[in-house]
Amino acid sequence: MKTGFCHPRKSSLTENVCRWILTFTLLLDCALVHAGTLITLPLSYRHGNGQEHDRFRRSDQFQSQRNNLRGKPGQGYYLEMNIGTPPQKINVLIDTGSSNFAIAASPNPDIDIYFDRDNSTTYKLIGTSVYVPYTQGNWRGTLGSDLVTLTSLPNVTVRANIAFITESKQFFINGSNWQGILGLAYSSIARPDGSITPYLDSLIDNSGISNIFSTQLCGVKFEQKIDQDVELGGTITFGGVDPTLHSGPVYYTNIHKQWYYEVVMVDVEVDGDSINLDCKEYNFPKTIVDSGTTDLRLPMKVYATVINHIKTYVQKSPNAPPLSLGFWNGDIDLCYKDGAIPYNIFPFVALEFAENDQQSFKIIVAPQQYIKSVGKKDDNNPDEICFKLGIANSTSGSVIGAVIMEGFYVVFDRQNNRIGFSDTTCPAVAQMYNKSHVSGPHKFSGSIENCAYAKPEKSNKTLVIVAYVLAGICGACILPLFILFIQYQWRTSKCYEKMKRQNSDGDSNDLIDEPNFMHDS
Repeated sequence: MKTGFCHPRKSSLTENVCRWILTFTLLLDCALVHAGTLITLPLSYRHGNGQEHDRFRRSDQFQSQRNNLRGKPGQGYYLEMNIGTPPQKINVLIDTGSSNFAIAASPNPDIDIYFDRDNSTTYKLIGTSVYVPYTQGNWRGTLGSDLVTLTSLPNVTVRANIAFITESKQFFINGSNWQGILGLAYSSIARPDGSITPYLDSLIDNSGISNIFSTQLCGVKFEQKIDQDVELGGTITFGGVDPTLHSGPVYYTNIHKQWYYEVVMVDVEVDGDSINLDCKEYNFPKTIVDSGTTDLRLPMKVYATVINHIKTYVQKSPNAPPLSLGFWNGDIDLCYKDGAIPYNIFPFVALEFAENDQQSFKIIVAPQQYIKSVGKKDDNNPDEICFKLGIANSTSGSVIGAVIMEGFYVVFDRQNNRIGFSDTTCPAVAQMYNKSHVSGPHKFSGSIENCAYAKPEKSNKTLVIVAYVLAGICGACILPLFILFIQYQWRTSKCYEKMKRQNSDGDSNDLIDEPNFMHDS
């Protein structure tokens, strides 16, 4: 009975307490809302182990930048920009192998549009003359500045230095649909000198975006219609790494020198076997990652060795067609009906980079990357698609160009001084064949510094020795002349004449006969 009696009273007390707490909370919340303050409770959403939601949240910030690159085979990838006030749309070639931001500012027969400086109220003239030569072609312009907005980053506008091109020779490409170039390398190689702040530096300094960008160049899809105008596609992401554009880990190697994006290659393999050259040969005089270069370019000795290894592999294949010297030199195309080239007659080529002095990774380049499609070449054979070798020799070092970058997701992590490679999510070229991929980590027992080419410093020791010898000879020749000159000056001086007269008087006295008393004695 007592238990039954007490229970209702306890329940009633609890209800009263709950009512008072609820009432107090509502009054406090109303007061804080009225005062402009809001109490929020941290809520977390977990999917699985929680990592997938974080992955989505991080990648979603790059959504506006996806698929922002276009282009055509052999003509590079371009990015759309709004420049000036009111904005004028200009397409610029992305180039990680230069640093100048330059756009057409006068009519040119190879382009349809150009930037009209007179129609921009925010244009400012700096006036410095800029001239940039290339292996083929050049351009000349005048430095100025204006407001620039990437159409894929519409909320970010910065004032940037721009070279306004007024003269050019074999620079613009007819039908390429770009009217300028966006150099993304370091200021030390900017023209006319390193004092010119590149666009990327201005973007980083004035927007709060992280000092990192990444590229996914997807190249040409093999399943193209041969009667259509072929277009490249891809993404450049400013400010980070988009996890939806790559799969697997990102392997990093250090930037060896901040001018171009220079890295150090430690080995080259063909069909899984090293070509066994001194690793300095691979980096003679440098190795750079350059989206503005089409091919994989290698120093002459490395190039000749790689081509010989590929030839040996191809000759072993029963399906290999006869390939002339012109094909290996890149002068003659290899054509197949409907583009049905048997990629498996060519080997995989691997470029190896060191993460540190203990381990390395390899980017395994599939033949469908370095045997590049150049489209329909012969109107008499409209069903044929032709291909060209995308490996060439170089006199300025190794260049990891677009044909290699198209097989990977590439990260230019400037804030940590490194470049990363990962497997790309681009659709595979010729999906029946294995695609390019990154392999690692591998054990590495060498030295990155030993593989880097070190330009020999000019020694002054020989010059110093020669200078001392010549100085000694000159001194030996001049000393007698100096003594003669002093003697001449002394003999013509008044002191010398006076001493001469005194000496003459003394000599006369010595000749006088001795006194007679001396004889008398």
